[in-house]
Amino acid sequence: MSETPLEHRVQRLEDHHAITQLMNRRAYLHSAGLHAREIEECWAKETPGVTLEAEDWGVWEGAESIRKAYVDGAPPVVPGMLIEHCVTTGVVEVAGDRRTAKGVWISPGHETLSRPGERPIPHWSWGRYGVDFVREGEHWKIWHLHIYTTFRTPYDTDWVESSVNRPAHFPKLGETVPGMHPPDREVTFNQPYSVHKAPALQPEPPKPYDSFDETTSYTDKPAHVQRANSNEDGDQ
Repeated sequence: MSETPLEHRVQRLEDHHAITQLMNRRAYLHSAGLHAREIEECWAKETPGVTLEAEDWGVWEGAESIRKAYVDGAPPVVPGMLIEHCVTTGVVEVAGDRRTAKGVWISPGHETLSRPGERPIPHWSWGRYGVDFVREGEHWKIWHLHIYTTFRTPYDTDWVESSVNRPAHFPKLGETVPGMHPPDREVTFNQPYSVHKAPALQPEPPKPYDSFDETTSYTDKPAHVQRANSNEDGDQ
């Protein structure tokens, strides 16, 4: 028996609420360094093709690779460490067939990185999320997660300065933190603030769609990058 228009609208509202709750739960677990629990509670397990793309580090493909990098290879949770990334300004679209969904968020945040025998380093870490979700049973799960950099800078240094002179304690461009499992492929898109580039519309807010074969993953290379006064720009 097909849904009535009212039932359809209520179901869509419930889907949007569930996806928002999922991203909020993920933020709390990430802030506590509970990445293993995050994967258990928030990520897809029955659907192939899970991917994690993090800033300028790269893309990890498959549950085993993600676990090696995000759980086994993550910086240890020690005294003096602090990580907090909020999720705001969400735009969510649920597919017409309700099998998948897409969402984007802006994420202001801050981090304090511990260093053995040295004073921890506090810095601002702002970014954005582009996420594809899949429904497993009656529950929405993260399928593809892309973390984009807006800017990262020590708390007492402005982001213009850090865009010109990369802080020495940051990994080299395209490299992960020491000890992390290497990514399976390079990033698809990541453009932190730069004095040399105009803002880019990334991630692209999702548009209504019926099934996932009509769209692309947020961890696929974008077909084009929209900028003001320009139709496309392939620069990264």
